[in-house]
Amino acid sequence: MTFTYIHSDNARESINLELPYEKSDGFKRIKSTNKLSFIKEFFPAYKQSQSLVLFDQNHKQLTEFYEKNDINTLVQKTKIEKDTRLLFFTSGSSGFPVGAFKTVQNLKEEVSVLKELVLQKSIKKVVVTVPFVHIYGVLAGLLLPLALGDVELVVKEDFLPYELLGELEEGETLVVTTPVFIKALGKLSEKLDLSSNLFISSTGPLALEDIESFDSLYNASLMQLFGSTETGGIAYKMGKNTKWKPLQNVEVKSQDERLSVRSPYISKFILDGTIKELGTPFVTEDIVKINKDGFSLLGRSNKLIKIAGKRISALTIESLLEKIDGVERAVVTLVYKKELLRSEQILITLQATKEFKKSFLKEKISECYGVLTIPFKVVYVEEIRLSSMGKKVLF
Repeated sequence: MTFTYIHSDNARESINLELPYEKSDGFKRIKSTNKLSFIKEFFPAYKQSQSLVLFDQNHKQLTEFYEKNDINTLVQKTKIEKDTRLLFFTSGSSGFPVGAFKTVQNLKEEVSVLKELVLQKSIKKVVVTVPFVHIYGVLAGLLLPLALGDVELVVKEDFLPYELLGELEEGETLVVTTPVFIKALGKLSEKLDLSSNLFISSTGPLALEDIESFDSLYNASLMQLFGSTETGGIAYKMGKNTKWKPLQNVEVKSQDERLSVRSPYISKFILDGTIKELGTPFVTEDIVKINKDGFSLLGRSNKLIKIAGKRISALTIESLLEKIDGVERAVVTLVYKKELLRSEQILITLQATKEFKKSFLKEKISECYGVLTIPFKVVYVEEIRLSSMGKKVLF
């Protein structure tokens, strides 16, 4: 594998990754602030079997936790696997970030399966638009190209959509990216034949309309990956297919409508305040419908909304709103406006004796949880019914 870094002025530089590295005992944190320095530190360390801690330096709470707690002391108190190599952290979308320890075996087995999937195409180049502080960026953006062998890895701090298209002119390129980038490409006017290229998208679902727009412009193969930090990869789907197909070696079932996973990619140990052993099967918060062709994701069992950098339960916001004089019942949901690149929007549905100014409701929420920056809409209904289980129901 060769590595090409594109600087901000679009100058291209071939980077030597055969750099000296002195291995240290225990875990070592990579503190790089950009992709270039990260890669130059990661690959030599990884090849020397250095155990590494990876997380976003801009996450203040996580940084404070790391500085107050010695990871190696915590590890020494727990009998984690000897071949544990990487410690990833979740994004914090369901509370304070949870760490997931990955062994060499976890990583190798998953990368091997991903390699088999992407080699449906001839791959000579891998272009990565994602950061490397989370599991998806490292697995698909670094370890997969390394496993592919004779490929060129191309990285830039921030690709613009039209710049990415320029990287695909020669074809036979694998693009590791996100739904936001796929949506942005689908909004361009230029039509190109990118049929010899393969795009991988992860970290969130793509709406069918976005896939259709992308396909009509580029005729490129698009693979979506679904998984989590704790589980590793779970499933994939191609193009407009609505069903997720479990990755090789992954067994999925439905447990009380939630997704239950058995897999060799699942972390045996997690860091959640202290190091804890993770039981199997791992049950996610995803509501699913499983059939012979795979499974469908119906939504999340826990509604969480990001306010001032923290994920707040929609239920707590509902309770806050229902304390306002005149509000009888409230339902808060996170919806998606597909025409926007960043498509989250809060929908507040109220059963109330009067209407309130949006600025008043925003101020009430901000007083308790911090500045509300996500756009929101307020809808008034005559009645929010309760089901036989006491749950609020909207029709």
